[in-house]
Amino acid sequence: MKKGQAATEYILVSSLILIIFIPATILFLINIRNSNDDLAISKLNKIGNDIVDNAVEVFYQGEPAKVTMKESLPAGIVNMTILKDWSSSVNQIVFLVSLKGKNNELVFDSDVNIDGSFTKNQFSKGIKNIVLEAKSTSNGVPYVNISIK
Repeated sequence: MKKGQAATEYILVSSLILIIFIPATILFLINIRNSNDDLAISKLNKIGNDIVDNAVEVFYQGEPAKVTMKESLPAGIVNMTILKDWSSSVNQIVFLVSLKGKNNELVFDSDVNIDGSFTKNQFSKGIKNIVLEAKSTSNGVPYVNISIK
């Protein structure tokens, strides 16, 4: 075997390996990113539903009922708000999540009056204590105050 032929065969084998390896790596990385996004949405769905379920329990127990949930918030939460119009029975927890470069809203409806406001630090990634506490307005209207510590 000549040196030139061995070098040519080496280049051809190396090229073939790269032609297979590079697309496989790209597909693998895309799949991991999609899995992370799916996991974040799944985790937020669980957290949102747990908040709503616990808010109902706390609301019907009345003052001074209080529940603390220890939850791990995923990365990507851009905003967390509570939309409320108690006279129209609008009580929603809204997570604005940035996934794949797009903002998505996850909305959770509550059957009971809820209230609360959050800072960016409170809904940042990490383990947080979500506190749900039964309260009443000065007019005696019951509601559940939601806070994150």
